[in-house]
Amino acid sequence: MTALITGLASATELFVAPGGDDMQTGTRDQPFATIHRAQRAARAARKARPEEGVTVTLRGGQYQLDQPLEFSAADSGASSDAPVRYRAANGEQVVFSGGRTITSWQPDPDRPSVWKTRVADPDQEEGAGWRFEQLWVNQQRAVRARTPNYWHFHQLAGDVVEQELADQPGRFQHTFPVRPEPLAPLANLSETELQDVQVLVFHKWDTTREWLQTISPDEGVFTTFGSRMKHWNRMTRDCLFFFENFLAALDAPGEWFLDRDGWLYYYPRAGEDMATAQVVAPRLDRFVVVQGNEEDPGQWVAHLRFEGLTFRHAEFRIPPEGQRPHQAALSVDSVAVELNCARDVRFDRCAVEHIGTTAFWFRRACRDCRVERTRMFDLGITGVRIGEPGLVPEPIRTGNITVHNCIIHSGGRIMPCAVGIWIGHSADNTITHCDVADFFYTAVSVGWRWGYDESGAKRNTIEWNHLHHIGYRILSDMGAVYTLGPSEGTSVSHNVIHNVYATRYGGWGLYPDEGSTGIRFEDNLVYNVRDGGFHQHYGKENLVRNNIFAFSEEGQVAVTRAEPHLSFTFERNIVYWDTGRLLGYGGWQRGSKVTMRNNVYWRAGGQPIDFIGKTFEQWQAAGHDAGSIIADPKFVDPEQRDFRLLPDSPAAKIGFVPFDFSRAGVYGDPHWIALAAATQYPEPYVVP
Repeated sequence: MTALITGLASATELFVAPGGDDMQTGTRDQPFATIHRAQRAARAARKARPEEGVTVTLRGGQYQLDQPLEFSAADSGASSDAPVRYRAANGEQVVFSGGRTITSWQPDPDRPSVWKTRVADPDQEEGAGWRFEQLWVNQQRAVRARTPNYWHFHQLAGDVVEQELADQPGRFQHTFPVRPEPLAPLANLSETELQDVQVLVFHKWDTTREWLQTISPDEGVFTTFGSRMKHWNRMTRDCLFFFENFLAALDAPGEWFLDRDGWLYYYPRAGEDMATAQVVAPRLDRFVVVQGNEEDPGQWVAHLRFEGLTFRHAEFRIPPEGQRPHQAALSVDSVAVELNCARDVRFDRCAVEHIGTTAFWFRRACRDCRVERTRMFDLGITGVRIGEPGLVPEPIRTGNITVHNCIIHSGGRIMPCAVGIWIGHSADNTITHCDVADFFYTAVSVGWRWGYDESGAKRNTIEWNHLHHIGYRILSDMGAVYTLGPSEGTSVSHNVIHNVYATRYGGWGLYPDEGSTGIRFEDNLVYNVRDGGFHQHYGKENLVRNNIFAFSEEGQVAVTRAEPHLSFTFERNIVYWDTGRLLGYGGWQRGSKVTMRNNVYWRAGGQPIDFIGKTFEQWQAAGHDAGSIIADPKFVDPEQRDFRLLPDSPAAKIGFVPFDFSRAGVYGDPHWIALAAATQYPEPYVVP
């Protein structure tokens, strides 16, 4: 079983194949059948030869995961040059599924176009119910039956009223005022059917998901039980919402419903043949758990590699009390791949797809770990989390995590307030050349401190990323890059950001929120946003330099709060727009301390520019924008969003340095680049 692995120390190589047998020896000719068996053999090999690495090679095919893969210090490699590797055979696709295939579909005689089948829990007594909340058909997420249908929403008719339950301290009845029409489809449900229905409400940057208790169509109200609303983000008039999970709502292609008797119903999309369709429901909630011993750094997991592996079909179950609101969906701990007390653990050329949870969480005491050229797609919550929401002691604080050249698309499908990549109290992380798109809230969030108290988020690098199609006018108070708290040494640079739209307010490109401090925003291209290529709520001594901000619908450069210190320096930027105003939000009128100099401003067509009630000459005479000019920067074709500068651009006069924004996003293999471009994006939601 011993072979020489190129570029590594002499190592044991083990083999796994779909047609293998765990009673065999694990050689190329006698492969194991499961990765769990190979893991036990790898541990034995490492114990016998502690200076050598081990490679587990998996042949192409689909492997069923009935339990998560759990890795401890016993699974560690010898060194970075002699790791333990779990890799796909060259050129072969290896898929681990945490779901089960559902077959035996038949037309439903009572519902035209709908098919049904009976499902049971294979691990329970015959006929016992199998409950799940996600379903995939031909590797496409199906929509649990809802009203109104997908990409349509109702609006609340008034503010939600709450009353604490006398017999359940800390639990509240929520009473929702609505127009009678949204309740009509629910009117004939039994009490049990009604209490299986969930409502999902979008309020500012949060979402609340609760189970219905009662409805009163004549009065135009329904009630739920849930946690106390946060006073700073209550559910109020005009919030978007929809109802989910009842059979009467099953009226559109791609919808499904599972009743309490085990009947699964599905309305096929065009071209789907239920005799041949691959229908999968999840059974596992996670795939990989890497857990070292927190009390003993010598027993952390180290030098572990996962290469070319695809993980699919992990579930998330809404808890009985509902899902309370929390910014960035931090109220949910469920994750497909979780690491604690780990160093030098790497995922390369992997995929985590079609899940109800977050893909990766480098949670506690993780250092020098890496995710590279990995696709995270169709996610219930977040792509990658790094660190923790609380400030833990330095020895167990996660840091120096790299996410590089990754595709992170189509997230927040269960918790829309999720983000693409979240960094909490964690430092020295690198997010580079990623394509993050198709989220409802924010693409990259850095820091977790509201205000100027101690923060662990320092020296993070967010560079060369393509961040786009965010928000869709469904949530508010969001942006492509969102920062919080003191973050000295952090760089947000060389990113291309576009199509960021909020529903009520926000939809910013670069958004340093409360307490953001010491961050450099440089060489970014930001265009097609709702209310500012740059918006700072409040912060300290940030630098905004050599960026292109174009085509914000409302304000172009925004600041909210006036503080006694320097908020930010704005220099050598190009600002180009056709609608809205140059200076957004009230911080300018309130006297925010912002240093502005050497910028180019241009309103398409040469229309007049207002500097909060002043002409440009008056604005400069008041001490602002020394060295700045009003001039057409001469983009190649701004209407077609070609922001290259012509050779005679006046931007050179103010010291603007052109940068190559074509380098942002993923790179390398043309197939990899094409995969990032393959996702289809809907148009933003429009309130009727």
